Amino acid sequence: MLLRLGLFLCGCVLCVFVALCASADDKEAKPPEFKADVLPIFEAKCLRCHGAQRRGGKLDMRSMEALLTGGVSGPALKKGNSKKSLLIELIHFNEMPPKKETPRVTREELDLLRKWIDAMPAPEGSPREI
Repeated sequence: MLLRLGLFLCGCVLCVFVALCASADDKEAKPPEFKADVLPIFEAKCLRCHGAQRRGGKLDMRSMEALLTGGVSGPALKKGNSKKSLLIELIHFNEMPPKKETPRVTREELDLLRKWIDAMPAPEGSPREI
């Protein structure tokens, strides 16, 4: 009888553990959203030079359409491929925002931007790079 009670309690603990892990995975599986997650980073770190008043390099970062159109260097991002996105490259190598500008993009913010771009559906006929 005591053995059955022990097994029952272990089973209950295991079920709770699995449920908690599944809910944590659901939170991570949801891709970042432009307005809720990405735009606040751009507002804090980028729009001073790439927004309504100024458009450094003719780049406007206030909308997805503008990012895909890009500026003088071409599109700022490549849907579904953060490794090929100019935006990520410039932030990763600390070229943007310029060193004189503060605050800088944090590692967590950069990871979020990568996840956001990688979660975008890639254009038809373009393979995703792993």
